[in-house]
Amino acid sequence: MATIYIDTNIFMNESFFRSAQAQAFLKACSILQISVAVPDIVIDEVLGNFPKKLKAKAKAFQSAQKELGRLVDLEMKTISVSQEIDDYKDWLYEIIEEKGVLIPPYPEISLQDLVRKSYESSKPFKENGEGHKDFLVWETTKKHIESKETAPPNYFLTNNIKDFGAKDGEDRDILHPDLAKQIEEVVRQPKLYTSLKAAFDNILAPNLQDITLDEVPDLNADDLQELADKYLLDDLPQRTAFGFEGVPFSNDVSISSVGSSEVEDVQLKKVDDEVVINVNGTVDIEVFGFIDKHAYYLDLENDEGPDISVEDADWNDHVMAVSAYIETAFELSLFYSVEHKAVTGYEVNLPQEIEDDWYK
Repeated sequence: MATIYIDTNIFMNESFFRSAQAQAFLKACSILQISVAVPDIVIDEVLGNFPKKLKAKAKAFQSAQKELGRLVDLEMKTISVSQEIDDYKDWLYEIIEEKGVLIPPYPEISLQDLVRKSYESSKPFKENGEGHKDFLVWETTKKHIESKETAPPNYFLTNNIKDFGAKDGEDRDILHPDLAKQIEEVVRQPKLYTSLKAAFDNILAPNLQDITLDEVPDLNADDLQELADKYLLDDLPQRTAFGFEGVPFSNDVSISSVGSSEVEDVQLKKVDDEVVINVNGTVDIEVFGFIDKHAYYLDLENDEGPDISVEDADWNDHVMAVSAYIETAFELSLFYSVEHKAVTGYEVNLPQEIEDDWYK
């Protein structure tokens, strides 16, 4: 029985595991009898970060309501932050118990040893010695693997590539060799995945039941195209990225508008009373960003890449603000409830998006 270990950033990126993706993931693990392990330090980090995130979002929500109230007749809503924090904590421990999530305890390490380890500058510590929480996450995971309480294969889910990851010969993300070799038995060394979706697609989906669109009530190909158009339009405008493949400008690129989309492939997996529908296709978008003036005129001279429109030729002394229309691939995951005959959640991914060298 495989075991999947989850780092803090993965947990938080999935709306603190309240996303439809996270719920389908836990349900699929339960069906396939795959253990999910969340280190105790991760639980503490999640419970420590949730109030901060909630307070920031609640403050922004109240401010937006106040501004809108000056323009339209609006019924103001209040959020009880303290009550929501308590409710989330109750929900978290309830789902941990319900889904049988393992909570490996903190490793037995003295504060003195922790300080000494930080000065060794070995992974997952940064060169400046920062990273004691990452170290505790890894030590917890390593000790639990070495305890042999669960059987291999093991998987480690983290978005922190800088401190936990490396690249193999084919430029794929792998667990850093310095960490892998700390576990003597090669068969027990965990394979690294950088998102819950990647883990679902590669570990779980191959073992789940395939079904066809004809077997899903009240849903057909036209409906999927309409849903793709709707969710892409809901999700993509103002989305920011480090850049897009094939676009000659990068660093702080945003999507200005969304055009038509085309569904090219659909795959469906049955997860108990829910269906995970992966929709792949292309979508036309307008992207806005900045380009070095010299690079702009060089690209113009060489006639390379997409047609670029200049929005502000003198944004500053070095760059100009530009935009371009491009066609890019999209991946849309829909979570469909058979019982309610409705979509309960969705996730949009743009494979050609270039992310900043920083984990979320």
